[in-house]
Amino acid sequence: MTLRLLALLALVAALVTVTSTAAHACKCAEMTPAAAVANAKAVFTGTATAARVTESGPVGARAVYTFRADNVYKGTPAARYTVTTNVDSAACGYSFTKGTRYLVFATSGTGIVPEAGLSSGSCAGNRPVAPGTGPLRPTEEGPPGQAGPAGPVDAALVAALGSPTRVSAMSPQGVQAQPARATATSLDWRWTATGAALVALILIAGLTLIIRRRRAARQS
Repeated sequence: MTLRLLALLALVAALVTVTSTAAHACKCAEMTPAAAVANAKAVFTGTATAARVTESGPVGARAVYTFRADNVYKGTPAARYTVTTNVDSAACGYSFTKGTRYLVFATSGTGIVPEAGLSSGSCAGNRPVAPGTGPLRPTEEGPPGQAGPAGPVDAALVAALGSPTRVSAMSPQGVQAQPARATATSLDWRWTATGAALVALILIAGLTLIIRRRRAARQS
């Protein structure tokens, strides 16, 4: 009788655990690629370069990831992004792997983690993509073994993303190199103008000296 009672209690405990886990599992509503882009503040492809977990706070522990971006499809272009997400996958957290390139959909994360301006999760549409720095192409698969819940990159997603802004030629602060070249050009022009003015003054001084000498020779 005792053994039967213990077995029954163990079965009830297992059912309660499974039910509790299922009740708290992350559930994502189906979302079209266009909706994923519209809901995001920033959409970019980039490689995860760093990851850390914050201490528990008002919103619990958070994972903070740093990305080296190569193409930006939405938002202010930058060469680096910091994105925060829940640590627990049951709370819709998304686990990025360091060294892997991703297509990232992020919303505003201001106030969650001070240094992270963006936030994301498993329902946002994130997915690993093939290594490289070029724009995404249809039918592109993610790295082997990391297809991701969002699936591969298809024609509908590429159409919704539109044309990206390349950031590989930008500085770490996200500033285009073109203004610097323009400044250098203007400085070269200033030096050229100054040199021309000096040559003109020397010629004028030389002509003045010659004229004075000729006048002095005539008077003598």
